[in-house]
Amino acid sequence: MSSLVLVTGASGYIGRRLVDALLHQGVAVRAAARDAARIKAFWSAKVEAASVDLARPHTLAGVCDGVDAVFHLASGADESGDRMFGARALLADAVRAGVKRFVYMSSVKAMGEGGPSRLTESSPALPVSSYGRAKYAAEQLVFEAGRQHGLHVCVLRLPLVYGGNDDKGNLPRMIAAIDRGRFPPLPETGNKRSMVHVDDVVQAALLAAERPQANGQLYLVTDGRDYSTREIYLAICAALGRRPPRWVLPLAGLHAAARLGDAVGFIARRDIPLNSAAVEKLTGSAWYSSEKIRRELDFQPAHTLIDALPAMVAHYRDKSA
Repeated sequence: MSSLVLVTGASGYIGRRLVDALLHQGVAVRAAARDAARIKAFWSAKVEAASVDLARPHTLAGVCDGVDAVFHLASGADESGDRMFGARALLADAVRAGVKRFVYMSSVKAMGEGGPSRLTESSPALPVSSYGRAKYAAEQLVFEAGRQHGLHVCVLRLPLVYGGNDDKGNLPRMIAAIDRGRFPPLPETGNKRSMVHVDDVVQAALLAAERPQANGQLYLVTDGRDYSTREIYLAICAALGRRPPRWVLPLAGLHAAARLGDAVGFIARRDIPLNSAAVEKLTGSAWYSSEKIRRELDFQPAHTLIDALPAMVAHYRDKSA
């Protein structure tokens, strides 16, 4: 690995695990985030802290000086045009500074919201959210920089990421809701959803930077398993040591409640937790093939959600104590 590596979004959920992995390999890290104090709190003097904000591109000037590789993770659910300017400014600074490798952490949202068919890297990108459109546009900037300047670039598209000490994601919220008896026992609909463990994301990122064949490539990264919502529900119940209810909420009843939520939300002019969009996320499919990264980079995920849930539940209980 490189003599000096820049990680943007270093204080985030994935960024922290990536920085730890790089330090474990003996790599010098420049860790960039909006709040440099958080960087110092996590790693003290073990890393070089840099304060940058994608919404203020001028803060990126010089951040790539002396850097051999960049892992660009900084993002947010509120991704906007300002952050697109930031991505463009980061790439420009990387080119100016002579950075050799640039790995961009994207999202499956750049492809759309998923559906009944398993998607691959060759599936059309049809993003429907502003976040997804911004991710797709940033991907194109990365590939264009690679073509124009001979930069080794690679884009990784991630589905839902689990594991580690995540406190805010959908799965931690689902664990808490099931533990408190606030999550309905859904029926088995046969839907399929892809996920990936945070440590396997780190593995994929390192491979994307190290392997020459990753240059100019786009990869989907999953743990190789597809999960139905019912399967996830039962696995969480088992990890919590809770017996699942003997009854299930009929799918027709769930859709009826969602339509009621839609109507109430329309009248109240605000989103209701149980509406059609929420039910689609619970019962719909969003599944992806990671065969390409397995074949080309020898990516071997070490975790599945079922294996990871006991540690996730233990972390949840520690935080709740």
